[in-house]
Amino acid sequence: MTARLMNFPEERVLEDAAFGQGVVPTRLYALLLPVWQVEIRADVTEGEAFFLIDRFLERGLRHGALHTVDELAAFFALDRSLVAQAVRFLTAIGHVREEAAGRLSLTPLGQRSVDDDIRYVVTHEDRRMLYFEALECTPLTRAHYDDEVVTLLSGDDLTQVLQSNRYPRFTPFYVMSGFDRSALDRLKDRKDRARFNLPAALDSLKCLNETLVHLPVYLVRGRKELLVYGQAEAGAAPDPELGELCARTPELIDLLDNEEALDTEADERVQRSARNWLQAQGFDSIAPEQDDDGTWSVSLPASAFGEKGIPMSRIGGYRMADSLFFRVWCPEETPRKLALLDRLDQRMGSRSQVTRQEAEELVSRLALQLRLDVPELSRLRSGAAKTGRSGLEAQLARLENEQK
Repeated sequence: MTARLMNFPEERVLEDAAFGQGVVPTRLYALLLPVWQVEIRADVTEGEAFFLIDRFLERGLRHGALHTVDELAAFFALDRSLVAQAVRFLTAIGHVREEAAGRLSLTPLGQRSVDDDIRYVVTHEDRRMLYFEALECTPLTRAHYDDEVVTLLSGDDLTQVLQSNRYPRFTPFYVMSGFDRSALDRLKDRKDRARFNLPAALDSLKCLNETLVHLPVYLVRGRKELLVYGQAEAGAAPDPELGELCARTPELIDLLDNEEALDTEADERVQRSARNWLQAQGFDSIAPEQDDDGTWSVSLPASAFGEKGIPMSRIGGYRMADSLFFRVWCPEETPRKLALLDRLDQRMGSRSQVTRQEAEELVSRLALQLRLDVPELSRLRSGAAKTGRSGLEAQLARLENEQK
């Protein structure tokens, strides 16, 4: 287990929800969603790219009226031993069969491979894990299979998270029903198989066991919207499938509604947290303010920010207060322009290659977040040069010369 379950801050999620997705966030919850980890055994058909010579040989057998190693070698002007070796390989994977007098033909698997331009390979009695969310038993997308990024908690790891005093505290959502094995049968009808980490075909499928595990997510509620952020996108974008799933799960929505209805001191708590933060920064005389959209913010003078104060990049950002939050703001425009440069430097400096379109989309979003007119890249490059951000200046100079 890592020291921090989610390797990105909640503030990143809130910023994407507000300025990337157009949602006014009201709450952020750290949840553990239930997932069925299902071990199966099946005859698995996987699709992969053809080797170049294999594609030509199979097409020759399928469409070229070629039926022997000699005919294939002569037609494609290839060494006979090379063709013979390739044919042995294609026979071994079930694409080619040899009949009397060395006559070759494609098997149904080989014919399908040529028609789809995908080399299908069958592994008999393959054992593997499949993941299904436990609310409706639909498969999880491919991103959730990357165990270097995504954490599926069970056993001691789950107990450790539930007993931890580390912030944020994750709350598990439990299901009462077991795994619906008909979900395995429904896999055959999916057309977007690759997106859900499913092979081209699963035959003679047997379910060996199911284990309930839990997936950590951040759930953002707006006035009418709900967004779910998982580990796979590092908080930079919501998971649409999980978001829609949670939104249509009445038990989960009722749980959140009840918790918010009982929390009659929410505004007092976020104000208290904001005042404590202001006092820690030395601004006892400044009080938090409620904005027109109902959210809270603290407005600080330009002198509060800089090398000896609060980092410029904090302007326009959020500070957490349990499941609530407030924004840090500066009404003066110059610090907000510097904050845009700071944030742009942080985001673009960490990536070796950024396209002009990506940069312009990022600039537009940061300008929205900081309530600024969207500047041209040339103006930003000039600002980067004047403020000593040489790396950002070089990156922007490169992008200016890139065609839109």
